Amino acid sequence: MRVRTAAAATLLLTLASPPEAANATTTCKPVSAEVAMTSGGPADQRVAGTLCLPRGRTATVQLLIPGGFYGQAYWQARGDRRRPSYVETMTAAGYATLAIDRLGTGASTYPPSARFRQDTHQIVVRQLIEQLRAGRLGGGRFTKVVLVGHSLGSTLARTLAATHPAEVDGVILTGESSVPNQAAFEQMGAQIYRAADDPRFAKRGLDDGYLTTRPGLRATWFYHRPNADPKVIAADEATKTTDVFPPGDSYTPPSINKSIQVPVLIVTGEYDKLLAPTHSSTELRAQEAPFYGPRAKLEAILVPGTGHVLNAHRTAPDWLAKARDWADRRVGGAAR
Repeated sequence: MRVRTAAAATLLLTLASPPEAANATTTCKPVSAEVAMTSGGPADQRVAGTLCLPRGRTATVQLLIPGGFYGQAYWQARGDRRRPSYVETMTAAGYATLAIDRLGTGASTYPPSARFRQDTHQIVVRQLIEQLRAGRLGGGRFTKVVLVGHSLGSTLARTLAATHPAEVDGVILTGESSVPNQAAFEQMGAQIYRAADDPRFAKRGLDDGYLTTRPGLRATWFYHRPNADPKVIAADEATKTTDVFPPGDSYTPPSINKSIQVPVLIVTGEYDKLLAPTHSSTELRAQEAPFYGPRAKLEAILVPGTGHVLNAHRTAPDWLAKARDWADRRVGGAAR
């Protein structure tokens, strides 16, 4: 998404550019995947993403799905600007990553909102999984695919893992739990408006189905300020994107999670206003365990002093190290 000023662009590059050490061992390239919006429909849309490959051959790719009003840059955000992002952490561990802009966001195409169906985003992610396994997006054929989501992206990831378990080898769910704070979602929803009413998007010609966040929403709802760099919050606001929420496209009930047949890691922030509060990783796992079967081998991480956008807090490196360990133990296939 184009930022409004050169200063904002410079700030974003400062916050998101990989350190020199990561550049020396990782190859990243933009990818463009042709996809259909419905099963059996024409592949007339394009999903933009960035595929990062570690040094050496890896069997496992992590497909990174951003949350509502976020794009692929979320996975390169560094809450602690001196330490690695999610992508940098996982590629250093030997995993490939594909971070995407969902349709209607970032550098992907913007079809009329009326063309979106309840399952459009799920259908698109399934096509990306197929293309990664077939080697059509570069980096060779991947035999293992881990879905990694944030917020809405987590809803998509677990829905796919439950309805098409054979297509997924592991799931990392961040910024989402089985007990959302419904009252908070309603309050936050009052601060979402038409993208056409936002000065940043007013000239894009987007129809009324395209929405975005009002100025200030992100700082209020997504961050726990004691552990958030004001410059990171400013960059987040400066690079927000649009989104589309089709009729019937809502939070998938946790009852579906029993059908997930692969390992699951859940990560939430202690001060995530959109979720029911828990106070330790043990308590979070106890809350979530009744919704999952034994094959999920459920693990949970509660990140202290952290809000909804976990990657953009100073605490991110701590849970990223634990997620890397989980990937090694539960999925494997990293380059060595």
